[in-house]
Amino acid sequence: MSSLKLRFVAIICWKVFLDTAQIDALKPNILIILADDVGTGDIPLYWNSGLVEMPNVQRLADMGVTFRDAHSTPLCAPSRYMLLSGNYPHRGRVPGSSWILGEEKNQFWMNQQSIAETLARDGYHTAMYGKWHLGVKIPLTPNGTMNTSKPLTHEDHDWSLPVIDGPQDIGFASSRITSGGIQAPPYSFFRDGFLESKISKVRTWKTGNYSMPLGTSFVNRPGEGDPDWDSTAYNMIVVQEAASFVDAHMASDRKTDPWFLYASLGAVHGPHSPPDEYLDGTPIAETYKSKHMDMLLEMDKAVGSLVTMIEDRGLANDTMIIFLSDNGGVNEIRGSTEYGHNSHGPLRGAKGDIYEGGHRVPLIFRYDGHFPVNESRSHMVGLNDIYRTLCNMAGIKVPKTSAQDSKGFLDYIFSDEKVKVLRKELHTWAILRKSVSESIRNRNMKLILHRYSNGTTFG
Repeated sequence: MSSLKLRFVAIICWKVFLDTAQIDALKPNILIILADDVGTGDIPLYWNSGLVEMPNVQRLADMGVTFRDAHSTPLCAPSRYMLLSGNYPHRGRVPGSSWILGEEKNQFWMNQQSIAETLARDGYHTAMYGKWHLGVKIPLTPNGTMNTSKPLTHEDHDWSLPVIDGPQDIGFASSRITSGGIQAPPYSFFRDGFLESKISKVRTWKTGNYSMPLGTSFVNRPGEGDPDWDSTAYNMIVVQEAASFVDAHMASDRKTDPWFLYASLGAVHGPHSPPDEYLDGTPIAETYKSKHMDMLLEMDKAVGSLVTMIEDRGLANDTMIIFLSDNGGVNEIRGSTEYGHNSHGPLRGAKGDIYEGGHRVPLIFRYDGHFPVNESRSHMVGLNDIYRTLCNMAGIKVPKTSAQDSKGFLDYIFSDEKVKVLRKELHTWAILRKSVSESIRNRNMKLILHRYSNGTTFG
């Protein structure tokens, strides 16, 4: 080959290298911080109806873009599927969603890839810590039968095997989760799918308060779990696991790869059991008039820790941070309305309701040096739209059989004038034991239909 041809080939190869490097540079690390049962009314910057000071969430908004009309489903588990799948909940295995450890697998069908799976196949290092709540199946011995009342100690359950359809099966390379957060047994963690508790030491927890090193733990549903279970430690554990993952990633042979981290907090779902102090020594319990508000305080501290983790490691310009909740705020009975704190602001309804207060959620994006700062967006978006938005940001093609209900809004983050590709309607379902409510909202118009088990239907 002539020297001229060699030079031409070299130029072409160098251009391909540069183009690839530029594409890789556009693939940010991604941190999703999912709060639990936090409504827009809980966050002061939305309606000014929340009494808990949230300097860390406020700072996140000051340095990013706040969405004021973002929507989940009205309940925990279907919203988590909505977020990770890019689909409406009815596309999952179970119409009312899979929830905790037992007989049901998670919500994903074989042809559906989670956002973690899609990112992992394009080189992302993935991790998930905290509340799973997507359904996960108990592994059995050969010819064994399942006993959900004794999920950990029953002789037919084989805990030398990982759970079936856990995070490790839908794209998360690293995980430490509880199947139902802090509100449902078993009260044990699973790391990379494997039960951490020693079967010989598993205890049955009764409903009640328990004095633990970090505060007063509370169990509201009896069941099996680890002897050291402490609901007050949950959110701090999630924060510490997240930091450990980032540090391990930066020290590994994958340190040049982007990462995707899903931090799923227990705050502020019941039982409301705030720790005496946060990791930095800040008092939490009895700071406000209700335990619910104390948990909101701890949630803000957890958000601050996770963001500071990014900043202290010099990753703020390389990491997209997303803060959101899984459904609207809690109702008057479980919340703090009697003290003047309204979890859903002026919106009608609360968690579990088909009305806006049940599924309008806080949503904030921050990506230093890339996204606008201290701006807000008023157009309607859904949790399912985050899937395609992340893929667009990372330059990744969305799988054909996944994220069918997802509409990317990346351009809208950059400019509030880029509204042409945004969704014009949003569907919502609230599937409860004795009723199914459904709605469709088109811009500012909304149609609601209620169906009850006795055959009654009205809208």
